[in-house]
Amino acid sequence: CAVSSTALSAHTRTDAAMGDFDAGSVFFSDQGRDQGRGVAAASVTSPAHTKLKFREFLRGFREGETYVYRDMLRAAIGMKHHLLEIDIDHLMMFDDGLAGELLQRPSYHLPLFEQAAMEAAVHLSYTDEATVEEQQLAIQVTLTSTKHPITIRQMLSSQVSKVVTVPGILISTSKVKAKATTIFAQCTNCQNVKQMPVRAGFAGASLPRTCDRARQPNEPPCPLDPYNIMPEKCKYVDQQTWKLQESPEAVPTGEMPRTVMMSVDRRLVDRASPGNRVTVTGIMSIMSQNVAGGKVAIRTPYLQVLGVRHGFEARTAEGDSLSEFTQAEEEHFAEMSRDPDLQKRLFKSIAPSIFGSDQVKKAVACLLFSGARKELGDGARLRGDINVLLLGDPSVAKSQFLKFVEKAAPVAVYTSGKGSSAAGLTATVTQDSATREFYLEGGAMVIADGGVVCIDEFDKMREQDRVAIHEAMEQQTISIAKAGIKAQLPARCAVIAAANPVKGRYDSSVSFHDNVDLSEPILSRFDCVCVVKDEMDPIADERLAEFVVRSHKRSHPEAVADDEVQQQEDLRDAGKYIDQALLRKYIMYARTFVRPVLRDVDVGKITQVYTELRRESQSGGVSVAVRHIESIIRMAEASARMHLRDQVRQDDVDLAISVMLRSVINSQKYAVKRSMEIKFSKYLVSGQDANQLIEFQLRRLFGQAAELNALRRATLPVAVLLEDFESRAKEVAVDDLSQFYKSDSFLGDGVARIGFRRTRNASGAEVLVRASDLQTYNNAVAAETAA
Repeated sequence: CAVSSTALSAHTRTDAAMGDFDAGSVFFSDQGRDQGRGVAAASVTSPAHTKLKFREFLRGFREGETYVYRDMLRAAIGMKHHLLEIDIDHLMMFDDGLAGELLQRPSYHLPLFEQAAMEAAVHLSYTDEATVEEQQLAIQVTLTSTKHPITIRQMLSSQVSKVVTVPGILISTSKVKAKATTIFAQCTNCQNVKQMPVRAGFAGASLPRTCDRARQPNEPPCPLDPYNIMPEKCKYVDQQTWKLQESPEAVPTGEMPRTVMMSVDRRLVDRASPGNRVTVTGIMSIMSQNVAGGKVAIRTPYLQVLGVRHGFEARTAEGDSLSEFTQAEEEHFAEMSRDPDLQKRLFKSIAPSIFGSDQVKKAVACLLFSGARKELGDGARLRGDINVLLLGDPSVAKSQFLKFVEKAAPVAVYTSGKGSSAAGLTATVTQDSATREFYLEGGAMVIADGGVVCIDEFDKMREQDRVAIHEAMEQQTISIAKAGIKAQLPARCAVIAAANPVKGRYDSSVSFHDNVDLSEPILSRFDCVCVVKDEMDPIADERLAEFVVRSHKRSHPEAVADDEVQQQEDLRDAGKYIDQALLRKYIMYARTFVRPVLRDVDVGKITQVYTELRRESQSGGVSVAVRHIESIIRMAEASARMHLRDQVRQDDVDLAISVMLRSVINSQKYAVKRSMEIKFSKYLVSGQDANQLIEFQLRRLFGQAAELNALRRATLPVAVLLEDFESRAKEVAVDDLSQFYKSDSFLGDGVARIGFRRTRNASGAEVLVRASDLQTYNNAVAAETAA
């Protein structure tokens, strides 16, 4: 805003009249507002009285037996960083009225607060007045608050000139510049020197058009525009411009994320870099823009930053906190972790609206919980995030898995490969149209720091764009060296991508590399490659159709449990699935507080699996490299996190090995896949994996029996001899079937699995039939026996 000569002379007269302002009842505020009530308020509270209150707060506030701000003041003076961070909540506890005045009129109270901080340091003997005068010491007071944050969308005109707290993601920062706080200008005609203050933020000052020096009689006036700036006498502070953007999870559906410019000065510059999630406390100010058409009343809001705190409280769409946990919630999480069937429930709760795809759900669960990030002694870092690639036929719910991860992960960014560029995913250097200055702006992987990036249609990306994310996927950093800017941004995020085969459908008769148009370097960065095939199976297709119809019936807005069977199914399902809101909080709790370590695990087993798998993978499937050893360790740590364990156990390693083996085996050609399943069956057979393997063999036998019945035109329901089934189980190294006969894989769950039952045929031999066909089969056998 321009400063007229009349306003400057009034300011000078006011300064002259305020020589003894400590006892006066009139103050001057350069905010230029609230003149009416400002004079009345000053009659009650003078600047000297306000400084006294601030000084008492710094000296007297304590938590327990600790004087919080005395210690902080001593550290600020002793370490010479001269920065004092004040929690507004502490000030409210000490003096609610003083805190309210500070929040309503920050530009007036903050300079007094900083003067009070320096006086308190002198009174407490942390420094002396001579040192303060000699070194021109000044303490910068910053404000932080964790209560009542508002979003960028809630920054309305009613908040102008007041303190607000706004969380968001920093997407760009400018270079540090010198901002003048006091300008000295000299008249070129009479050498008169004029001092002018400059308001903080993006505000500036303009030179007066005429010289206001008192004239002698008959002395000619100075010409128009006589003042020139004296740069060597002006006082400066460091200033930087930031751009803050809404977090992706806070943006309403269908809306564009909004941004706000911020002015950062003095010791707050370079306190954060693009990609950081920060909570900013500042004064909501307005600045004029060069608007075409002469709309001088239009002002653009910006934040004059008073304090920065890294991180912010993550919240769900309903407003529930994801980063703060009550004692009752922690006790409930601990109780959940002791459930022996927790892992099974977790896998079922991953995308419960999707039928089957058990291996994909295990990989997605490991991705959501993630491993532990490590720093080696030589400064190198090992990522803990798990990257997953879903490759398969159309209509196998790849995009649905990505959408589920976007909703379930605490921090997630969803993007499409066709609509994404290298700059949009990593970072870009842009030029400010006004200042012509280059600055750095983070992309999707920078914004998703600490979360997950979901990339759909990964195969549709251009090759040069995929190459750009190589560094981010392994080193988890993004390096930029453009336009004079050299920087390294954090990109500590997991990547889940979905891609289609080259010919549209996956062809098991050719090698994996002939099915996918992705380079080896990018494939090796995925910890798990899930090949999802749409195979024809009469039994599986029937179960899938029943599941889809049942899901549509239940999902209807006016759906009711109209029969007793459906009510029983709903009650039975209630204990098998975890509520999605609870699952999201559980994932956040595990990622925040659990850091499992490897102890007492069979290292030889991991070594043996790696050597055998590396030898077998040369036959055309996914290539196995050293990175896959780290992948097994990361997935084992994720499995331990699911149970909130601080140590990785052998069963965690077994789960990680089975997920890795399935990833490699399913990518092989059909003949090689069968031989590898038999060779690695001892690693695959463990708990639920054994049941799934046996169920797969049983369904294959039923499929063959159904074809045989069709050829014979038999009227009996399909049945499989128990002897044939048990011999098939022995082929995959499973001798004991007692646990399988008790599992849902055999008995069914009443929802997705129909189940099987044991009975006898007309010859007296034991057979297996589907549960739904049991009564019909027994009646037919009885009729045949009676005949």
